[in-house]
Amino acid sequence: MASRYGRAVRAACIFLVFSAFQALICCSELQGGIVSYYEPGAHHLLRREVSVVQSTETPAHPSSTQASESWPDYPGYPDNATLTENHLREDVDHHKYYNSTFLINETAAKEFWVDLDHYKNAQINPMLSDSHRRAATVKLSFEFPFYGHLVRNVTVATGGFLYTGDYVHAWLTATQYIAPLMANFDTSASNESFVKYVDNGTAFTVQWENIHLKDRAEKGAFTFQVTLHKNGNIVFVYKNIPAKITDIEDAHHPVKIGISDAYVVDKNIFFVRKKTIYEYHRVQFTKNDVQNSTIIFLLALPTCSTLKDCASCLESNIGFECVWCPSTERCSDGVDRSRQEWLAKECHLANQTKKDECSASERRMPSSTVEPPYDLPPQAPALEVRQEQEEQGSGSYFAVAFGVLLSVLVLSFVVWAVYAYFNPHSSSGQFLIRYRPNQWQWRRGEARYMAATIHM
Repeated sequence: MASRYGRAVRAACIFLVFSAFQALICCSELQGGIVSYYEPGAHHLLRREVSVVQSTETPAHPSSTQASESWPDYPGYPDNATLTENHLREDVDHHKYYNSTFLINETAAKEFWVDLDHYKNAQINPMLSDSHRRAATVKLSFEFPFYGHLVRNVTVATGGFLYTGDYVHAWLTATQYIAPLMANFDTSASNESFVKYVDNGTAFTVQWENIHLKDRAEKGAFTFQVTLHKNGNIVFVYKNIPAKITDIEDAHHPVKIGISDAYVVDKNIFFVRKKTIYEYHRVQFTKNDVQNSTIIFLLALPTCSTLKDCASCLESNIGFECVWCPSTERCSDGVDRSRQEWLAKECHLANQTKKDECSASERRMPSSTVEPPYDLPPQAPALEVRQEQEEQGSGSYFAVAFGVLLSVLVLSFVVWAVYAYFNPHSSSGQFLIRYRPNQWQWRRGEARYMAATIHM
């Protein structure tokens, strides 16, 4: 009878400890900003980099667009006459959010290359210039429109890319990136490797200089740049590419050239907050023949989110089905970084699609403090109030639940430890002897980018 009672106690203690420990790990991970990715068609959570949900790539359609339509007139950049004189051949592709131009020419590459040595405010980041899989966030002096979303902070990574997301998490290489050449670079492999950047007020340039692939130094040193312009245009320039892009191994780090964006959805499941990232668009050039003196120019196209009033939103003819949402006073096609707000405010149900509805909505705006607008469902204000109340109460609820969970965890552990100590011949006692505290140590996880000093 005693042995049965002892086994029952051990089983109960082990169950409580395991359940509480799993819940505690889940809470701590979510508190730390870890993001979950779900593989399309899968029903289980994946703790590795995968193809994120709803990923779409706009197919490219070659066009005979002339140079005057693709290359801008920027100070220091080759004008249309220079392009014509040098008989430059360009490949222009049309995407949904950007038009891209791919060009290989030494003369043009020298014109597009930004000489950072001529800028007094150019910086060499010491940490990024002597590390592997690290990143640092830089605040821009201007707002950079990326997929129509204004970005003020970008994260520069040693892996040859920029991260533009608002949430810095472990999988920076998955999406929301601007990658002139994303690969497993190690700047600590050489004293001549540098990561430099400069912000002149209208453009931000990052240069990866003489960087080597991790454990593949024999392939040579890579040097390339990316420039973000205030108007949203992006320029990749490649000075020294010693190996074919298709020959770079991607077993330990993704190899990508291009851009990608996504939106984040917050959900509360059993008082635990979870963030899921959905990629909605990407442009890739990995299969292109990128070599020395290559230029990739990405011309930003207008999007719905760049239209700030109802009339311009509904009159637009920019290739998107733009609609105006009165409750958020935003123009969108429903797929951008503010998608969660778009759905929460029921903009997918109550929106304006005709210009004559704009003036009617503006005339009703003064009375909106008394009663809701005509084309908003009556329950919308009540729904917003309930959401606000739930948000206000969720903090205290989580604190109480976490306190109870922590108490159960501590009590269960104490009961189990006491039982194991006084019963050294039991399974719990043998487990405690085998894994006594003086032998405990932390194990290193898989390579990731982390917050703050952002170590991957």
